[in-house]
Amino acid sequence: LMQPSWLVAWSTNFDNDVVRRGRWIRERLLGGTVPDLPIGVVAQVPDEKHRTYRDRLTVTRDAVCWKCHQQMDDLGLPFENFDHYGRFRTTEIVLDVDATEKNVDSKGKPLGPVTREVPLDTSGLIANGGDAKLNGAIKDPREMLRRLANSERVRQVFIRHVFRYFLGRNETLSDAQTLQAADRTYVESGGSFKALLTSLLTSDSFLYRTESPQGALHSTSSGDKP
Repeated sequence: LMQPSWLVAWSTNFDNDVVRRGRWIRERLLGGTVPDLPIGVVAQVPDEKHRTYRDRLTVTRDAVCWKCHQQMDDLGLPFENFDHYGRFRTTEIVLDVDATEKNVDSKGKPLGPVTREVPLDTSGLIANGGDAKLNGAIKDPREMLRRLANSERVRQVFIRHVFRYFLGRNETLSDAQTLQAADRTYVESGGSFKALLTSLLTSDSFLYRTESPQGALHSTSSGDKP
């Protein structure tokens, strides 16, 4: 999550994207869900360059918005330690309104904007994480990553997403043994992704197709028949 490739992927052209970063963590690591943006809602952070991005994002604290944004914003805010290029930073550059107004030549012609650096607030919060050890205030992205990395729930959510990607479907109750075996293999191998894949791709869930109660077939290897 501190790799520039991930940080850039979840940024806009000019700013970080706190909301989408937070949503990614909520859905991909904590196993939660966030409703899609309602039709007719214009999701836009005010373009007021004299304010920090964190300050401008308070627009989402409106009661109508916060119902969903409380699941995302506090998870994305610690990554303000990086700009939209993924470069580490401890301050944010904002427009200095007073200095800009005074920045004129002898004839009163404006000479251009003047900026100043403001110390960053990288605090955040993990709430409703599904694990009591996860929940609580965090001071920076490093503390967040350590807490996520040590979470059993996060590991199991990660394995479920690997299952869905490589088997091309969501898990069902009948896949419980496969998921448990994959989790056990992943832990015993010291976090080997290769071992995890081997466990999944040699499981009955992958090798055989079974018919669901609705009559739909679960995907399996290409040579199998229903």
